[in-house]
Amino acid sequence: MARSIKMLIGSLIVLGCLGLFSQSSDDPNTSTRSLVSMSLEDYRAYIKYHLPLDRLYMIDNVCFFLVKSNELITLTRSGISFRQQVMDPCPLKSVKATGSIGDYHTYPESVEFMEDLVRRFPDLAQLSSAGQSIEGREIYVLKISDNVLLSEEAEPNIFISGCHHAREWISVEIPLLFARFVLENYNSHQQSRDIVDGCQLHIMPIQNPDGLEYSIHTYRMWRKNRRYNGDLSWGVDPNRNYGYQWGYDNIGSSPYPDDAVYRGPYAFSEPETRAVREFLLTHPPAGSLNFHNYSQLILYPWGYTDTPTTDDDEMEEIARRMAELIFQVNGRVYQYGPGAIAIYPTNGDTDDWIYGIFGSPSFTIELPPELFIQGGFFTSQQMIDSAFSEMLPAMLYFCQYTIDNHQQ
Repeated sequence: MARSIKMLIGSLIVLGCLGLFSQSSDDPNTSTRSLVSMSLEDYRAYIKYHLPLDRLYMIDNVCFFLVKSNELITLTRSGISFRQQVMDPCPLKSVKATGSIGDYHTYPESVEFMEDLVRRFPDLAQLSSAGQSIEGREIYVLKISDNVLLSEEAEPNIFISGCHHAREWISVEIPLLFARFVLENYNSHQQSRDIVDGCQLHIMPIQNPDGLEYSIHTYRMWRKNRRYNGDLSWGVDPNRNYGYQWGYDNIGSSPYPDDAVYRGPYAFSEPETRAVREFLLTHPPAGSLNFHNYSQLILYPWGYTDTPTTDDDEMEEIARRMAELIFQVNGRVYQYGPGAIAIYPTNGDTDDWIYGIFGSPSFTIELPPELFIQGGFFTSQQMIDSAFSEMLPAMLYFCQYTIDNHQQ
């Protein structure tokens, strides 16, 4: 986020020259890419009825997008005003991030953060690996409990995860900060003590470590994991690769490897999602919070259909209460609702799988900012503390609710 617009554009253009702007495929969905621009107002009108486009950057309230052939056709048919831009043939060199990324944590820094918590609170915290990523990075889970060395207590498991999508850096920070808060305040904050004593808290702050590192050091807007798909495209969307209603349709996920929401060749094809599956099958969650950004939304199942779940009233009430608690801190508004209705259809996502398999309340929380014009995925470092301070009472409430309503 400390990178300038020119640096971002430079990285994007170089990636275009490496072949991401033009794919050697006969599929009309992946054959060519175009750079288009439109006003922010027109884009807001467009996404009311269409899937979001790959937003690259914005200059003076004009948004620039990278679109594929089918998206260009849809955009043309929508009647929304836009302009096609000419691709500049690599006028700038690629710029890679080096050193610190400020208040955000790289993968190694996040591991160090968790290891430090274990050193400081050995009776309450334990770090383990749920599996490895494609590039061999451990997918760590921090367990917090008053009997942390027991493999499984007769208490509910609560699962908190972040960074399914690489570019969503702030989604790493909220789980890390929550872990630190309940551990540091165990002896002085009754609600923290009640939660640590009453459940087994499992925190996976980085589900997609390869993607995160690639977003930090190579291409800031990278979303997926780092699977090579064999057709000059890279990456599977981890949050479309879970097994419940995987591939239900081509709206909530894509069969095309080049797409941002590519679901993979089959359910749980990716080691990152298999790690989550195996961990949760061993530690069945009574509730889960999965952090993303941006949009300021609290989403719950179903994502694959607009048909309500049998527990829709309960999950709506939990979401309403969390939104209320968030608002009471800084006045920030979070909307809430079933994923398919409140944002757009998804299939093969984390919430649907957890609820569909375990019957547990599962929520995706889209962190600040609300709008692309406010930073989008480039969330200001200064927003981390305020986002966590307002999220904290909601997270404490959710954990306590899950403990109180857990049935053996």
